[in-house]
Amino acid sequence: MLLAAALLALLFLLLPLTAERYLPAWLVLTAWFYLLWQLAQQPLTATMLQLNTKGELRWFAANLPAGQLQPDSLLSRYALQLSWRDQDGKSWRRWLFADQLSDADYRALARQIRMLQWQQPTSASSDWR
Repeated sequence: MLLAAALLALLFLLLPLTAERYLPAWLVLTAWFYLLWQLAQQPLTATMLQLNTKGELRWFAANLPAGQLQPDSLLSRYALQLSWRDQDGKSWRRWLFADQLSDADYRALARQIRMLQWQQPTSASSDWR
């Protein structure tokens, strides 16, 4: 905490501002460092996800409902956006970043999403008659 306060004071002194702009800059920087400090102090919560071969997923230690994985989930090298529907038909989305999972689990989840997307018939194919 002392280091953060020292960095704030140093940053404040190095700002090339006129006299009337030091107070707003001090308020903004103090609020920013306070929010950054509060964010760093929040405890991390571990969440587990169970996904079977039928695309049914279930969350543990999270306030997220179980449901059926949807093919509109998004894939990238660095993150996945899971899209699923619960038993009531409500759509849910959740981002999972690659560093939140082991490499093997990330690849398995991406493979499951890709297989689900491949199994879905495209709407454009029915237009070609």
